[in-house]
Amino acid sequence: MAGIRKKKGRKRMKKKLVSILLCAALVGTMLMGCQSNQETSSDSGKEEAAKVDTSEDMTSLVKKEGKKYKIALSNSYMGNDWRQQMERIVEYTAEQEPYKSRCELKIVNCENSPEDQAASIDALVKEGYDAILVDPASETALNQALKRATDAGIEVILFDQPASEESAYHITIDAVKAYKVMAKWLAEAVGGKGNVVLDQGLPGAAVSEQEYNAAKEIFDSYPDMKIVSDFISNYAEADGEAALSSVIAANSDIDVVVTQGYMTSVTNAFKKAGIDKIPASCGGGYNGNLLTCLENDSQGIIHVYIPGISAIALNYAIRILDGEEIDKNISIDPAYVATSNEFDMGEFSDVAIEVAEDGVNCFSDQPDNLQWPVVPGNFGVEIPMDVVLGK
Repeated sequence: MAGIRKKKGRKRMKKKLVSILLCAALVGTMLMGCQSNQETSSDSGKEEAAKVDTSEDMTSLVKKEGKKYKIALSNSYMGNDWRQQMERIVEYTAEQEPYKSRCELKIVNCENSPEDQAASIDALVKEGYDAILVDPASETALNQALKRATDAGIEVILFDQPASEESAYHITIDAVKAYKVMAKWLAEAVGGKGNVVLDQGLPGAAVSEQEYNAAKEIFDSYPDMKIVSDFISNYAEADGEAALSSVIAANSDIDVVVTQGYMTSVTNAFKKAGIDKIPASCGGGYNGNLLTCLENDSQGIIHVYIPGISAIALNYAIRILDGEEIDKNISIDPAYVATSNEFDMGEFSDVAIEVAEDGVNCFSDQPDNLQWPVVPGNFGVEIPMDVVLGK
């Protein structure tokens, strides 16, 4: 993603907020971080059929003894930090017990095209793998290769990107729910009253429209919340700041900004306009977004599209191979971190929101593009920071 800041030497926050354990499955970063389109085909029924994982300790569900399975991970893209973190996390997990005793993991990277990934999957089928974890390059173009794998008796677990092959298992993150949760939090943070500006994200991206509409739906339910303008961030920090600056020039009376990109864009735009009070905002799950809120004493919430969804896929693969009955479509909630969790979340009261704390879930001594946490709090294996950063 464009526009990542490289600011170093941040002043550590003196004021520590109370941190709570993240119980909901967070996942990961947002669309920009993983280049993931979480759109589910309307005719597939996956969204309606998805079962939300609510297990208290996912790793404890993996049997300590049993056959050691050959499992491969097919990845179609390595062009951003998220994909690299995703691979490092699943590799680390596979070396921890009970996973180490239950699987032999191989990662296969191919070119970012359905044709190359299909060929790669066919090769893995011939090599006799028990299960293949797939981060697919296409929602539909891989279906024949995926069906050939399942017809050969191989369990196929799709994660991150969507694909429509019904014979495979699907692990997805509910991005639409994420923007409903964040909009609800923002509305409550300003007392249910105020002017709202919404980011349209990236024009043409289906998930951008879905997230925009999800947030709008929540704000429309508050009679005293008014959407006064839109802007287009293009998922880029500089573009978001420029577009928002134009909005501020026309109407500076803004209480809430919903971004699909960087909350730093919000802070910079308002500061350059000479406005000290930074509105409440939300954005993707980057370290820099939380630090921006803490450093400017502003209210904010992020959702994290966890790169450890790969480790979740590995967990499910072993359990499926052991004969456990697993729903074909599993939904994982994003992780949420905010400057407070004291608000009435209504229908989303069961969603765990971790409180931002420097040194716990945001880090002034780490890169702004770090995504944390990287696995759900209920995963059962802690991933060291050095693994995430590739050190």
